[in-house]
Amino acid sequence: MRGSAASGAGNQGSNQLALQALQRRYRALTAATAAGDPGAVADASRKLSALALQQIANLRLLVGAYPQAVELYRRSIELEDVPETRMFLVIASLRAGQAGEAAIEAGKFLETNPNSAPAWFLKGKAEMAKEDYRSAADSLQHSLQVTRDANAEYALGLSFLTLGEKTKAERVFQQMLAEYGDRAIWHVVFAGAYRESKHPDDAIREFRHAIALDPRVGHAYFFLGVSLLEQNHWAQTSDSMAAFREAVEQDPNDYFSNFYLGVGEAQFKLFDQSNAHLKVAAAIQPQTPETWLYLGLNAFQQQNYKDAKENLLKAVELTGKDESRNNYQIRRAYIALGRMEFIAGNQPEAEKYIQHAKEMQNKSLANSADSISETVGAGSGMQQGAAVLPYIKVPSQPVPQEATPADASARIDPSTLAQTPLNESQQQEAKEFEKQLRQILSSSLNDWGTSEARRGQYQEALAHFHEAERWDNSTAGLMRNTGIAALKVGDIQEAIRALDLAVQVDPQDKPARIRLAMTLFRADQYAPAKPHFEALQDDVFSDPTLAYAWSYTLVRLNEQKKASEVLARTAVLATSPEMLVSIGDLDSVLEDYEHAVSAYKKALELNPRVAKARFKMGAALLRLDRPQAAIAPLEAELSATPDDPDVKYNLAYALLQTSQKERALALLRSLIAAHPEHPQAQYQLGKTLLDDGQVPEAVQHLEIAAKLDPERDYIHYQLQSAYRRNGQQSDAERELAVYRDIKAKKRDKVTIPMPERVQ
Repeated sequence: MRGSAASGAGNQGSNQLALQALQRRYRALTAATAAGDPGAVADASRKLSALALQQIANLRLLVGAYPQAVELYRRSIELEDVPETRMFLVIASLRAGQAGEAAIEAGKFLETNPNSAPAWFLKGKAEMAKEDYRSAADSLQHSLQVTRDANAEYALGLSFLTLGEKTKAERVFQQMLAEYGDRAIWHVVFAGAYRESKHPDDAIREFRHAIALDPRVGHAYFFLGVSLLEQNHWAQTSDSMAAFREAVEQDPNDYFSNFYLGVGEAQFKLFDQSNAHLKVAAAIQPQTPETWLYLGLNAFQQQNYKDAKENLLKAVELTGKDESRNNYQIRRAYIALGRMEFIAGNQPEAEKYIQHAKEMQNKSLANSADSISETVGAGSGMQQGAAVLPYIKVPSQPVPQEATPADASARIDPSTLAQTPLNESQQQEAKEFEKQLRQILSSSLNDWGTSEARRGQYQEALAHFHEAERWDNSTAGLMRNTGIAALKVGDIQEAIRALDLAVQVDPQDKPARIRLAMTLFRADQYAPAKPHFEALQDDVFSDPTLAYAWSYTLVRLNEQKKASEVLARTAVLATSPEMLVSIGDLDSVLEDYEHAVSAYKKALELNPRVAKARFKMGAALLRLDRPQAAIAPLEAELSATPDDPDVKYNLAYALLQTSQKERALALLRSLIAAHPEHPQAQYQLGKTLLDDGQVPEAVQHLEIAAKLDPERDYIHYQLQSAYRRNGQQSDAERELAVYRDIKAKKRDKVTIPMPERVQ
């Protein structure tokens, strides 16, 4: 393993410590592997994987990929339940909006660590997120009994306020002032708690107290203005406007201060000042639709319809499908656009805008009782030409979309990484550290799966191989191992996928390529198998089974010349009589009967009782027009399998070809008596009888043959001849027409079936 690591927010030392811990566990895994102890390998792999998963989860937490961090911490805990990881899981769950999960996990941690102030604090925060403020207050008090902490005290005060226990909250806040000093920032914090818990008068008091102590304390004037708005049901007053003006004076580039001041100035019809502040806000956050909406409404009231239409359409574009944003506030743009189209004489277009505005109006009314007063203001204001409504909802900060895919093993998206506090150097370190962790995790899981496979636990092994693949599929031997495990559990398609990827990752992995070629061969996927056999070149002939599979593949792909070459070399290698019989079968398909006879003969020398070898040898000799030589092996086969109809038929045919007609006829009659459905026996007996002048009986057997095998042109030809000799002229003409039709369609070509192959 390499020795560099990424720093989170510059804390490179902590990551170095993490890497050292990983290295210690990696050495333990190496030692277990060297000792050949599968159980020890599994245990060491489990521990190494748990730590690697925890570290990757830490990176996900760092970049704000909270759902992925949650999944990774859970998986780490499944492998090794350590307190540190469970605490990280609580934090990730909270940030992912999974308050219930966070509370449960914090409770589990506290079962073994009852005096952990951070755990009690996080449990309280989770309960606050669940709006269970009573339980939250209890948890936060537990935390404070262990350690005094400003965050826990603030959360406790807010919980009391939300529960309506204002006196308790004030005692908490007074205690904080006693502990940390009567400073302006604390009054801003208290004001925030009052504002969040719907105590606007107290919030205003605290903001003013903070400003009295320090007029430049962080954003106090802005939040004072918002609190004054909330107190006055979102109607601007001279006090709220003064607060926003001071906020802009202190920070001219603050979006919200400029936005609220601009909206307020529009209410007082100070359009020039309003436009100036709204344009500053638009320059700071050009993707926020509300700013363009109010700029458009200002222009509309000033009868500057060109700018009004441009700005309102931009607001519509930026809102997109999120029309419910701020209680369907974008409908104001549609109303104004409709009015302008009416003025321009475009009634159909105007009606479209107004209709859409009405649809959103109905949805807004259904959403909130507040929208009733808003609607009244909108109606009366629009009738009088006003552009800005008395009810103004606070526009929220744009929330970056989750860029990391849902797959927890997916790599960190560069755009997500760019949104973190990390500088470019730290981002590169984070990516490098993740790369190392992925390699470590993949290697560890591969070793774990291998240890299971060695114990015959192939399903478990396959699961770990798949998990390893998700992290890094380039780990040496991983994809080959995946393919082998898939074969063991009977998942052929997964085996093919994995082995194909193994060859892509490492084209020199001959064991993987051999298994891939053979798996494709056994799955009847001959065309995909061919290039892998070819890539192995002479290595194919290191194993007769592999060479035979290549031969068979070439035969199935109709590459007879190459198949014959490969088959000839394969026959030299074969030592199994069964393999030699299969080679002879392929030679027969290729119509290379001399080599087929040689293969069958060699098989019989190795094992005189090898199944079907004598029969196949006799059939090949008949193809070579050597019926006399065929009789002996066929007779020997018939002695071994006296009821085999094909053996009887081929022996009868050989006897006919050597003028041993009486014996042949006896065999054919015996065969038909036992197997009347044998078309070739019926045909051959009928033809022989016809040659002997026994026409009526010949007709009977040829008719049966024609019914059993109607596509054989030569049967119909013999039958028409028998009919003609029997005086059945019309039947003869009919059969002759059938014969000619089959010949015309070239159906007389006999397709030699592929033999059963060796697996």
